[in-house]
Amino acid sequence: MTMTEPAAAREGMRGLKGKNVLVTGGTSGIGQAIAVRFAEHGANVAINYLRMPEEASETEEQVRACVYKVRQEGVRDALVGADVSNEDEVARMVAQTIEELGGLDVLVNNAGVTVAGPALELTADDFDAVFGADVRGAFLLSVAAAREMRERGGGAIINVTSVHEHVPRPGFSLYASAKAALGMLTRSLALELAADGIRVNAVAPGAIATERNEEAQELTDEIPLGRPGEPDEVADLVAYLAGDGARYVSGASILIDGAMAQQVFYRRAE
Repeated sequence: MTMTEPAAAREGMRGLKGKNVLVTGGTSGIGQAIAVRFAEHGANVAINYLRMPEEASETEEQVRACVYKVRQEGVRDALVGADVSNEDEVARMVAQTIEELGGLDVLVNNAGVTVAGPALELTADDFDAVFGADVRGAFLLSVAAAREMRERGGGAIINVTSVHEHVPRPGFSLYASAKAALGMLTRSLALELAADGIRVNAVAPGAIATERNEEAQELTDEIPLGRPGEPDEVADLVAYLAGDGARYVSGASILIDGAMAQQVFYRRAE
C-alpha cells in the first residue's frame, strides 16, 4: 500500500473510519487542521463556517482549500454555513449535516470569538459576541448533536477551550471567562450524557501558531518547551479523544500548551 493512497483506505485511528463529524469554525487555523485530520482517519466531515461580508473573499479561499484537502482523502463532506450563536441556524446546520453525511457521531465545538482589551473599555455587545459564540453556541450545538447521538447509541463531543480556561490573563477577561464557562459546560454535560454513551471532553490549547495568532511566537519565552504549538498537534489530540483509544475518557479538559500553564503557576509560587 503506497503513501499516495487516501488515508481513508489506510489504517486510521481506531474508531474514526466511517464516523460522521461536524467541526465548527472549520475553515482555517485549528479548525481546518481538525477537519482535515478526521478526513485523514477516514471520517466523513461537515465543515462549518461563518461568512462575513467583509471577509468573503478570504473565507471563500479558506473554504476551498479546506474542502479540497478533505476531499483528497476520499470521504464524504458537507459545507455548512451558520452562526453558531443562532438557535435556528444551529438546528438547520445539524439537520443538514445528518442529511448529507448520514448521521452525526462526533461534534467539535471549535468556533469562537476573541475580544481583547481592558475590562473597563469592553461593552455589553463585546460580552454578547464572545459568550454567544464560545458558550451559547457550544451549548446549542451540543444539545442538538446529543439528541442525534443518543438515537445512534452514543458519540463524542470535544470542546476547544484555551489555556485561559485555567489561567487568567489581563486584557482577556471576557475570553478567559467564556472559556472557563465552556470548561464547566464540558464537565456538566459529561455527567448528564454518560448514560447515553456520549463522552464530552475539552482540549485547552496554549499559544498555537495560526494565521490569526500573530503573537504566538512572542510568547516563546513563557513556554517551557520553547516554541508555540502547531494546529496539527491540537488536531491529533482532538482525533484521539474522538476515537476508541479514549473510550474511557470523559469530563476531562486536557492542556496542550507546552507546559505554559505550569510555568505560570510556578512563577506565582516563587
